[in-house]
Amino acid sequence: MQEIEIRPIGSIDHDDWVALWRENLAYFNAGDAAVTAIPTIWQRLLTPDVPLAGWLILLRGHPAGLAHVVLRQHTFSSRPVGVLEDLWITSGARREGLGRAVVTHLAEEGRTQGWSRLEWETDEDNLAARSLYDALADPLPLKRYQIGFV
Repeated sequence: MQEIEIRPIGSIDHDDWVALWRENLAYFNAGDAAVTAIPTIWQRLLTPDVPLAGWLILLRGHPAGLAHVVLRQHTFSSRPVGVLEDLWITSGARREGLGRAVVTHLAEEGRTQGWSRLEWETDEDNLAARSLYDALADPLPLKRYQIGFV
């Protein structure tokens, strides 16, 4: 059995994806609106013309994480940008090399599909993730802003 497998999410993965996604939402205290949106997000993941893609991460054949990438347009390039919107590894599967494997896999996916780049963000205090990301990519000197509407 392959130690780590990363594959596109398909309809057969519904129950595993929901369990992983609920775990992610609970960890980040995402709230009721995010839980209510679960069926919508699932349908988006399965709809080919929606610029959202998902991958299931398996460790020794068992669901251990997920990744979601949003493809967006960019005004400096004719090629899309892949935005790693979510990367979730279950607590029991951390420190197994899954994060590195996922980012490496998605970078190759982006090269193959012609993305101009893969980008993501993480909390400043997420030192474990930042240590990995600093080894895999160049940090950008940007500050992100938002205006919430809900």
